[in-house]
Amino acid sequence: MSEHGVPDPNLAPAGPVSAAGPAIEAVELTKMWSPSAGLRPVTCTVEAGEMVVVRGRSGSGKSTLLALLAGLCAPDGGTVRVAGTVPGADMPWHRLALVPQVLGMAVELSILENIVDAAAGTPGGLDEARLGGLLERLDVAPFARRGLGEVSMGQQQRAAVARALVQVPAVLLVDEPTSFQDGRHADDVVAELHRSAAEGAAVLVATHDPIVVAAADRVLDLLAV
Repeated sequence: MSEHGVPDPNLAPAGPVSAAGPAIEAVELTKMWSPSAGLRPVTCTVEAGEMVVVRGRSGSGKSTLLALLAGLCAPDGGTVRVAGTVPGADMPWHRLALVPQVLGMAVELSILENIVDAAAGTPGGLDEARLGGLLERLDVAPFARRGLGEVSMGQQQRAAVARALVQVPAVLLVDEPTSFQDGRHADDVVAELHRSAAEGAAVLVATHDPIVVAAADRVLDLLAV
């Protein structure tokens, strides 16, 4: 089923996810970087336990929508609530986790250290069993102790997905998560996104990949500016 836009990581206290409404709710949300680049007003919701794909041509605002939902920039108009609150860049990762296209891992740390450090603020601390499962299912375990300069972009991308998921986020925002993956590893990534939704997360994925689109519960189509 398709929704259409109307005429295109982190520690801080936060309240519980609201049971009264969607995990993600945007109403007439818009952000224009220039007259020809940005996000046209869009209204959308994502419920807990749901995986939704946001799709559109280059320039339609997919990455901008995720940045707005993550609180990384301010909208020009409209309203947004994520995990029961207005999003901000200081939201804790167990509430909202983001996997951007620019993966943002620390070059001075190993892959494993990047993943473990991200779980530092998670209530209860690092779940070793969860970590081990993610490393195995995403095929990260064989290179987990290497540095960023010793692994491929596809390996870094899967590590970034593991970094987000190890914290059991309430909301997961993912930008083009299979762009550097071969068929087998793309399937592995999609399976983990589904697993996160099955755990109760609201999962929103920006993608052009038909494999990811086919796996979604719903698709949000954005119109180019």
